[in-house]
Amino acid sequence: MGIIRKNFKDILYFEIEGFSLDNDMSHLFTSRIGWNQDDIFKDIGELINIPRSSIYSARQVHGTDVLVIRGQNNLEIKDLELDGLITDVKGIALCTYHADCVPIYFYDKVKKVIGMAHAGWKGTLNNIASEMINSMVKNFNSNLTDIFVALGPSIGPCCYEIGEDLHSLFKESYVNNPNIIVRKGEKIYLDLWEANIINLIASGIKKENIYLSDYCTACNTDTLYSYRREKGTKNRMLAVISLG
Repeated sequence: MGIIRKNFKDILYFEIEGFSLDNDMSHLFTSRIGWNQDDIFKDIGELINIPRSSIYSARQVHGTDVLVIRGQNNLEIKDLELDGLITDVKGIALCTYHADCVPIYFYDKVKKVIGMAHAGWKGTLNNIASEMINSMVKNFNSNLTDIFVALGPSIGPCCYEIGEDLHSLFKESYVNNPNIIVRKGEKIYLDLWEANIINLIASGIKKENIYLSDYCTACNTDTLYSYRREKGTKNRMLAVISLG
């Protein structure tokens, strides 16, 4: 698995290999190439042919709150503090902001439900993946075997160095999965990808239904922004999923 590079006019964007499951769902991850950071939703709307009023995003706060969107009705959520969005409404897009944190895309192929989540270390430790899945089951009667999940570009275990405080938290929470911690000499690195995959499988998602982009933001600052590598950049990529 991996990513697929695509171009629209002068814009570079990515899709996750294998996750284009059918024509009812589309997804993408923006890049630093060609996108207008001051009006990125205009570019997204043009790319996926959805009006700005039908593109939904909220303020990410590294929590686990999830919002279910059941209809458009001029819903305004940009000032809400949320890290997960779910809908079964066609013709709208869900977006989350990223510059190292893990974007997690959800798709119920049978019930036609989509979700988008933002998982940094806090969201991973507090298991936003499980909150998303539980919400899909509760609100749309999703069957776990029908849910497909993709992890988009984000900081990898090659680059996500952590201190002893985070090491202790994850070691305690993932006591049976020490492989999420990678030691290189005296340095400690955290594998957020593997931690989220563990969370997903523990929540009932089949391993073969999980797609990993395996593309590190910190290793690829020629095409992506990295908060860590670029020492606090304010620019962000957007992870986008929509129903046709």
